Amino acid sequence: MLDHIYREQDGVIALPVFGINSVEALARKPAELQDEVRWNAPDWDDYADDWLPPEVAEHWQRALTAEACAGTTDHWNETFKRFLATLVRVCRRARKTLRANGVTDKDFVVVLIDLDDYESLIKQVLTAAEVSRHFPELDERAVALAELAALPPGERAVRLVDLLGTFGGPVDSEDAEEALRDLGPAAFPALIDLLGSADGAWQAAKILADIGRPTESVIHALYLALGHADADHWAAIALSRLGRLDLVLARADSLSEGAVASAVAGPYTSFRDHAVVTLPLDYRPLAWVIEHWPGYLPALTESLTPGSGYCRITAAEVDTALHGLSSPHMIIRRHAVSVLGERPLGSQAGQRVLPLLCRAMRYDPDASIRRLAIFSLLCWGRDSRHLAGLVREALSDPDAAVREAAAYWLREQQLA
Repeated sequence: MLDHIYREQDGVIALPVFGINSVEALARKPAELQDEVRWNAPDWDDYADDWLPPEVAEHWQRALTAEACAGTTDHWNETFKRFLATLVRVCRRARKTLRANGVTDKDFVVVLIDLDDYESLIKQVLTAAEVSRHFPELDERAVALAELAALPPGERAVRLVDLLGTFGGPVDSEDAEEALRDLGPAAFPALIDLLGSADGAWQAAKILADIGRPTESVIHALYLALGHADADHWAAIALSRLGRLDLVLARADSLSEGAVASAVAGPYTSFRDHAVVTLPLDYRPLAWVIEHWPGYLPALTESLTPGSGYCRITAAEVDTALHGLSSPHMIIRRHAVSVLGERPLGSQAGQRVLPLLCRAMRYDPDASIRRLAIFSLLCWGRDSRHLAGLVREALSDPDAAVREAAAYWLREQQLA
């Protein structure tokens, strides 16, 4: 098996780890663990990341990464796809060569495993008959998905709702959530019914927000859910993500501080990235709450702390984020400086973003924002290397964490 292909988008691409196992070795494992171990190479008898001579591995990893990082983010993505396609050919060729040189067992296989593209890569390497023999769960999944697809949309939504919270079957909770999002308004009746459930109300509210269609029936159902302890937190977030924070604030006296703060923060968190339709980035509701409801400021600061999971913005939202860099509110500036650290926004956006990130790094009164600006500059990779002189100035920043960030930036850019 070739396995565990480590990569960082717009950065390093590592060679896969190499594993070898046998039916006999698998049989020595406890019976209850064999299914778990069968295609999990780290549990195999032989599993190594040093299967090539170090100088050979280093040469190819450096060359591969250099090629991937030689252009735009799209070029990196395309290079990684080419790398996967090459590994598919490698696996096919390796098996053919080994079988031609004395490996006669019909069950002998060479496989490529990557969790982000698990099923597709297995099916590219093996024949359909081999997939059925060695990965029967993929056939079961295909049958289950076909059965769901054959149902009328409303009936399919009911079946999918029943699958939420389930794990280990051919179609699990994650599959069901994605399918419900794709169904759109056809899923609303089943999801609204689920809002009355003790166990599934939170997930129903989240998916309703992910679908992103604030119909009257959806808004009314979420508003009613604010009165139920099982759903009020997620219903509040959903209403905010659908543009109806006003309804949450109207009920603030009956809601917990955490529920209100989470609702206000909701449109700026990574949950927004799950949405089919989402509202454009807008810092005005957050600023309004900070100014008119200052009692929520500590909870909002906690909800929107760096590392908690910020949303990813689009090129169309860059202007809003750039404007956020000059906000009088630290929370907004901190969010804006973080979400602008995205090279996939493109070179045209970078021409506007990089100078203002530098200004934040040099002049923002909050040390945490100056530090975050350095890391956002680093996320722009080679596009920001020409700013090394300004980053070096940050080595004299009065805050130790900012100085450390600047030194790290220079090392990572190989300019130290």
